[in-house]
Amino acid sequence: MKFNMKNRRNLLNLTLEEVGNAVGVGKSTVRKWENGEIENMKRDKIEKLSKVLKVSPMDILGFEDTSLDSLPVKQIPVVSQISAGLPIYSEENLIDYTYIATKNLNVDKELFGLKVSGDSMDKEFKDGEVVIVEKDSVVENGQIGVVQINGYNATVKRVRYNDDQLILLPESNNNEHLPQVYNSSDDVKIIGRVVASQKIY
Repeated sequence: MKFNMKNRRNLLNLTLEEVGNAVGVGKSTVRKWENGEIENMKRDKIEKLSKVLKVSPMDILGFEDTSLDSLPVKQIPVVSQISAGLPIYSEENLIDYTYIATKNLNVDKELFGLKVSGDSMDKEFKDGEVVIVEKDSVVENGQIGVVQINGYNATVKRVRYNDDQLILLPESNNNEHLPQVYNSSDDVKIIGRVVASQKIY
């Protein structure tokens, strides 16, 4: 039988706000969880929520007879930016770790999360979302990649190729963002391919 988080909370006479305070999130996030949006829950939140509701983490995730360590998820680092001259996971860049479902992902590849900043791709990813990047992967024509230009912070854009040109296309509701065109002689480095995204609650 599928676990009903809302029924369990009501049974314990807990409000959305009380649960949120105990777990460290807002009541709107608890409401999303109750509506089934649990795929992006971080591990520490799962464990705290299970204690508040007095159930097992497996109940919350809908698994039976298994341990949290054996669930099909992978821990990956999340960085705020990719800066020239610094390792991707340097102390200056690393801001968090998150867990992602490994279904449909190549777990043999090196994966990391990059926090989106700004509105140049807001039709795809909102400011503050985390994109999951497959490091050192080939970005095919029309796919979304993380690209470093002239040694500066990397940017998330849709990639197009035209002969020896690399075109980075924004997908934004803000018309001020324009395509960026680079030639083979320009200092351009593709960091990896965006394979997923997640909202962090």
